[in-house]
Amino acid sequence: MKEMLIPQEFRRLLDTDWRESAVYGGRYSLKSHTVARILLIRARQKKTRVLCCREMQNSIADSSHQLLHDLIREFELNDFKVTDKSIINTVNGSEFLFKGLHRNEQSVKSTEGIDIAWVEEAQTITNTSLEILTPTVRKDGSQIIYTYNRLEEDDPVHMRLVIEGRPNTLIINVNYDVALKYGMMPEVIRLEMEDDKKNRPDLYKHKWLGEPLQLVESRIYKDWKIIDEIPHEARHERYGLDFGWLPDKSSLVSVYYYNGGYILDEENTQLEWANRDIASTIKNLPNKALTVADSAEPKSINEIRDYGVNITGAKKFPDSVRAGIKLVQGARISVTRRSKNIIDGYKNWLWKIDKDGKIIAGVPEHEPDALAASRYALETLIRPIEETISQEVIQQEPESPYDGTIPVTQPRKSLLEEQMELLNKQ
Repeated sequence: MKEMLIPQEFRRLLDTDWRESAVYGGRYSLKSHTVARILLIRARQKKTRVLCCREMQNSIADSSHQLLHDLIREFELNDFKVTDKSIINTVNGSEFLFKGLHRNEQSVKSTEGIDIAWVEEAQTITNTSLEILTPTVRKDGSQIIYTYNRLEEDDPVHMRLVIEGRPNTLIINVNYDVALKYGMMPEVIRLEMEDDKKNRPDLYKHKWLGEPLQLVESRIYKDWKIIDEIPHEARHERYGLDFGWLPDKSSLVSVYYYNGGYILDEENTQLEWANRDIASTIKNLPNKALTVADSAEPKSINEIRDYGVNITGAKKFPDSVRAGIKLVQGARISVTRRSKNIIDGYKNWLWKIDKDGKIIAGVPEHEPDALAASRYALETLIRPIEETISQEVIQQEPESPYDGTIPVTQPRKSLLEEQMELLNKQ
């Protein structure tokens, strides 16, 4: 075994005299890597059953499994056996299990004998998930570790542990200075941090210092509301799908209509997601609705359609991205707390700015995958997208068979009625 460094700031996690621990801070503060190392050390010391969980886990690839596996190989911890679904210590029988909390209540409740639970991306978990998890981890001496970057002032996990407080709670607040202190920050990451600090101070405070999300003037979308759950009265309307090719991910998003606005709920976002698996996921979801996908991939759309999915391509034309952004900007949008990639895109996708801090006109670079999927669906719901562009663009032939002119709040029009409307506009 190679020597494993544990920064002093995290050493208390090796102790057993606390019940819950909030480990929070900004990017590159070594939270996940250090907690994973500590859990491996404790699992070698004595038989320990560890539950690694997060709000959304559609597959083992979404979990901390890969991080633990990488550390086992890096530090030559040959007493661990890694399988596709678990990690077991062959000497003392310690075991790592991996579960998602959302839509998985019975499976989580039935998990017995947990010594330590580690909740990653804990800023995304809801009060409901907290109420399920905490009584499940009930063994004498059991502990729960939450690692997170703060999202809002009233994040449920932060309110519970830091603002309101709980008995025997260990609070660890760390930022990137820990990585600098121990020489663990790559130069490319340090330069990114320095650039944000100089040119995007609001983003720097949230991203690197872990402060709650604040309004950033150069953010493309603003005033989105983060909600814990989807109201029962909300009506599911669409799925949005963006195809990703390495290094980008594919993303599937549900869109609901509620009280004059729209709710975005991330179903899955992952690398190298095969079309067959995408189709299977959509078909197994409880809500049946049209899927609007990236029309730059007509072969993928046809393949998914052949698997029995009701799918069409998003309408694209010159300046369609800018038009779609404008469309979404005018809508009232809410996002479920568990939708990590949508929220990450929302807070980090910015307009280009010049050296004087002014926004540069044009289409912003690299739309995040989950935001693109959301936009494709929303473009078919909010209002006819033709209204957002010039008459010249309206008259161009669309690249996708979907014409984008039917708001879901109105009865479906016949083809003749649609053609007459277009003729009247000319």
